Amino acid sequence: IPTFFKTNSLYASDIGIQINPDSHIIIAPNIGSYVGGDITAGAFVSALWNKPEFSLFIDLGTNGEIVFGNSDFLMSCACSAGPAFEGGDISCGMRATDGAIEACTIDQETMEPSLSVIGDEGTKPIGICGSGIIDIISELFRCGIINPKGKFVREGKRVRHDKFDMGSYVLAFESEAGSVKDVEISEVDIDNFIRAKGAIFSAIRTMLSYCDFDISMIEHVYVAGGIGSGINMENAIHIGMFPKVPLELYQYIGNSSLSGAYAMLCSTQAERKVYEVARNMTYLELSAIPQYMDEFVAACFLPHTDTTLFED
Repeated sequence: IPTFFKTNSLYASDIGIQINPDSHIIIAPNIGSYVGGDITAGAFVSALWNKPEFSLFIDLGTNGEIVFGNSDFLMSCACSAGPAFEGGDISCGMRATDGAIEACTIDQETMEPSLSVIGDEGTKPIGICGSGIIDIISELFRCGIINPKGKFVREGKRVRHDKFDMGSYVLAFESEAGSVKDVEISEVDIDNFIRAKGAIFSAIRTMLSYCDFDISMIEHVYVAGGIGSGINMENAIHIGMFPKVPLELYQYIGNSSLSGAYAMLCSTQAERKVYEVARNMTYLELSAIPQYMDEFVAACFLPHTDTTLFED
């Protein structure tokens, strides 16, 4: 249980920030134990609170936070996705900075990759950021290189196994990379990411079901988080991370938490609105809903144990 949800009486001198000691510190209010002020600020930026259509706001990070609703109601929840979306728990994972693979396609016949790397033209890859991991796993699955469990089922120059028979796919050999080792993704990496994407999808399904909605009723999806320059929504749907709704309903809005904090700092009206959004948002504790664990287990496959959820 949070110690407090909001405060209006905090000054720079109270917490040691080296600016004018009488400066008023503004903190976006939190909604529940795992839905903090970053989500309140992000939901404000998405403006789903001001629209009649049923919208979904998804913030991807170590915790995946989700808000669903419209101008009449707002429901929020959080799931533990782990650090995979930010490159953590991935052997060659990294933040979305220079040298990170942010997009990828794979030739189905030759299994050769085509990479998009953050940085100046000619920058060599040194790792993989979140958006790149989504693309790579989607392409490996599309090409039949991995099965629904994330295990390698094809052999080739870029697919190899270690002494424990653990498979991996080499995106850039040492001679092609900007590091002192191959840039690759292993079955352990894929398994970690499948659990992360499973947490997101199962949280969405559980919350919609709790509100007596289904996926077909979603009219807009806002995706936030600093996992790359953007997410290939089609690939995210293909691996069962996001619900199967028309691609035009998806919108990537970047680091919405930072944008919301900036708006609060620059505008008293925006600050008041963020507090109002927080007051009108209901927090759903997923761990108290037995259905969530069943949904999570079902979502830990590519794309899901119920493939009809992702068919046209």
